[in-house]
Amino acid sequence: MQKETKLEEILRLTLESLQKQDYSPETLLRYQQKFDALNSFAQSRGIFDPSDELFQEYLSNNKNKYTGEYSVLKERQRVRVVNLIKSYITNGEADTSRKKGKSASDGIQTEQFKRELDSFIAILEEESLQPNTICTYKRIIAYLLIYCEKKSYRSINELASGDIRNFILHLYEQGYFKPTTITSGLSGLRRFLSRYPDIEYLIMELPTRLPRERRIIEIYSEPENDAINKILSDGSLTKRDKAICLLLLETGLRAVDVCNIKLSDIDWNKDVIYIKQQKTGTALNIPLQKSYGNAIVDYILNERPECNSKYLFVRTLAPFTRLNGEGSSIRVVVLKMEALAGISNEGRISGSRMTRHNAASSMLRSGISMADISAVLGHTDPNIVSVYLSTDETAMAACTLPLPGGTRK
Repeated sequence: MQKETKLEEILRLTLESLQKQDYSPETLLRYQQKFDALNSFAQSRGIFDPSDELFQEYLSNNKNKYTGEYSVLKERQRVRVVNLIKSYITNGEADTSRKKGKSASDGIQTEQFKRELDSFIAILEEESLQPNTICTYKRIIAYLLIYCEKKSYRSINELASGDIRNFILHLYEQGYFKPTTITSGLSGLRRFLSRYPDIEYLIMELPTRLPRERRIIEIYSEPENDAINKILSDGSLTKRDKAICLLLLETGLRAVDVCNIKLSDIDWNKDVIYIKQQKTGTALNIPLQKSYGNAIVDYILNERPECNSKYLFVRTLAPFTRLNGEGSSIRVVVLKMEALAGISNEGRISGSRMTRHNAASSMLRSGISMADISAVLGHTDPNIVSVYLSTDETAMAACTLPLPGGTRK
């Protein structure tokens, strides 16, 4: 029997590590095929040991074998394979977690400033702030610390009069924030500066009145809604994606709240889905309508993988975990639905923001009161729903005032 090479040994051990992590036989077979392809690639070049040179050459071969053009899918698959193998070589176990992209905090060079940021974030986490809020605060403070480094400051206390005003302008110039989107970031900046008594006075440089962004609320047109309904009924989508789309379109739930639904949140006897909104912390009781209720049942009984996850919607490939990305997975599902329906999202919003707008508009056109719509959407301020009036021409016409003195003949 021919002795296996060092590369073949590492590939075998990496696959065995994956077998211990609840991967399905189908997924393991796909990885086996990818590993075999890498081994054949190495042998054709007379390489028998895993090395950075081998991996680099393997990754550079990212063109479609039929068209000869660059393939982003092939590149991602090969990056995934290499990351799994490297993690096994380093840790003795295949790391199946997805690698995160660079964040603003990665640009901080000074150890002192890194500690300042970590200390601030730790306080926010102790106060149980929402993850999205912490992320926004972390981002703007990271930019501030990088700004300090560029000015050769060695301490936060070296900030002087005019620095915060110039920093805000710097954020605008670099496109990191806009006057209409910086409000939540400024709250974090105010909290951060208040931790340092020597420079607390600089809070006065933070802008107090910012322009509000007023946009016309976008919804699907009638032909687009017809196309979506056809896609939802003709089997073009998987059972999971169909259930997700129906839930979004009819309830207006935010993407992250759909990701967070647990199997135990559904009361089949009372036909209710119990939800706690991540953004506001508000509890919602969503009626289990026949449309998305049946779709959820169909998904659970006929498509959902057998796994230990407590969440309703899980990944289609192992590991079968909660849909991740704080809602980015849901965006992919909605974009797929739109593409199949022939809907272009160029120059317009997409994802669960679009389905949320569309759901509110549909409820308004059906004669549901704004107070009830607000309750369904989970708004803390009922007046927010008034923005959806702009999507209903009939309701808008009812709000117009007659010309004084009547009309001219």
